[in-house]
Amino acid sequence: MRPWLELAWKWAKTRVTAGGRFLVVGLLGIGVNQLLLWLIVELAGINYLLAAVMASQGSTAFNFAGVESWVFHGAWKPGIVRRFLAFDLLNSLSLLARLPMLFVLTSGLHLHYLLSNLLAIGVLTAIRFVVADRVIWKAPVPSVALDPLARSHEGA
Repeated sequence: MRPWLELAWKWAKTRVTAGGRFLVVGLLGIGVNQLLLWLIVELAGINYLLAAVMASQGSTAFNFAGVESWVFHGAWKPGIVRRFLAFDLLNSLSLLARLPMLFVLTSGLHLHYLLSNLLAIGVLTAIRFVVADRVIWKAPVPSVALDPLARSHEGA
């Protein structure tokens, strides 16, 4: 296999692996979010929309720890505060889209707030991965993988 093709394959394999790990962390985070939402609504008696904001902040912290340490291995790189703020901003912005969906599904269509929350989160998950992968934890693409002809002319 040509060296540029090996590098391209390794880069692609890393992205797929990161996607799977991101999914696992996200699924665990949804569980954390659902649990927090239920606790805040049922035990504290807070409205489901405000509770969704509070639960999202808790699950964001959980998800960041998992994504940082297991998905993108960024814990050893400088800039953890910047990455957390970017991750929290991304999740907070997605919450701006999720809250109206949650309201329509729960108050408009009369679905249970926990089911509505799951549906709204599901819609936004893929979008958040793409942004996290391409912006927050952007991995450099090997220049050889981008220009296969550059590698073939090195020995000439």
